[in-house]
Amino acid sequence: MTSHKTETGPVSVEITVISARGLKNPTLNALFSRRLKPFATLAASPSSCRQAHATSVDRRGGTSPTWNEKFRLSVDPGFFADLRSSVSLAVRARRLGGGEALLGCCQIPATDILSPAAPAGSVGFLSYRLRDRDGTRGHGTVDVSVRVVVEDGWASCADAWPTVIGLPVASFCG
Repeated sequence: MTSHKTETGPVSVEITVISARGLKNPTLNALFSRRLKPFATLAASPSSCRQAHATSVDRRGGTSPTWNEKFRLSVDPGFFADLRSSVSLAVRARRLGGGEALLGCCQIPATDILSPAAPAGSVGFLSYRLRDRDGTRGHGTVDVSVRVVVEDGWASCADAWPTVIGLPVASFCG
């Protein structure tokens, strides 16, 4: 199942949340355990308008859900020049009595999304280990694909990379 959720802007990040694996059911009591029903949420930060997106709930995937849902997040052209820029992705599950349980989260840095070595508009496939809220190693991995989309008439996103001038390492070695 593929869904296309779009926000318009001169530069956008297209992220497909493909799947997750190795998730752990947060239910501690085996008597009340049930099949895990996970979904993923994502948002770019920093962003002038905080857009939050969510996949549908995978009711059959259990600890290895598959979503294959595509989202387009509008970002400022300077998003890729700021080293703190990232897309936050969280995998959550619906609780039996209502509410949500966080299964894990990760940050997708802007530098992973726009690599100077990759041609403009190319799709990159990435996997991230999920972390607990406090940053400790969580259970599971999430798989995504990313692509930068630049509207016609706008400069390439590669122009957003800051110019770094430095001395070659060899000049300090002797």
